[in-house]
Amino acid sequence: MKSKRNVYLTISIFAFIIGQLLTHTYRPFIYSNNIFDFGLADTIGSLVSVIGICFFLWAFKLYSIKEKNRHIIITVLTYSLIWEPMGLIGLHGTFDWKDIAATFISGFLTFLLKEILDKKYKFESVKVKTDNL
Repeated sequence: MKSKRNVYLTISIFAFIIGQLLTHTYRPFIYSNNIFDFGLADTIGSLVSVIGICFFLWAFKLYSIKEKNRHIIITVLTYSLIWEPMGLIGLHGTFDWKDIAATFISGFLTFLLKEILDKKYKFESVKVKTDNL
């Protein structure tokens, strides 16, 4: 199971790095060249936020599938109902509906990645048990 947790940590770090790189390179390029990218440059942080947070959390402790699903829901709701609306009252950045939509997309992507990895590692653990017989 340690290797699964290492994969979770790697995904979390990768999401953070990609988010930072795109925020500091892609976003300025799009803005300075007035390129229409369907709002991607505006929502980079929100698109990787749930993936980064959830996979980071799962890297340090084993959780059941039900608990992981709960983490995804709580993270999506926290970002969309608490963090983003804080922009309305000037506590950070600006409020943007696209960021809320991107947070839900990030939650969906997190769920898909979790499902793929859980199936992969469940299959591998069953295979290891039968190989030992």
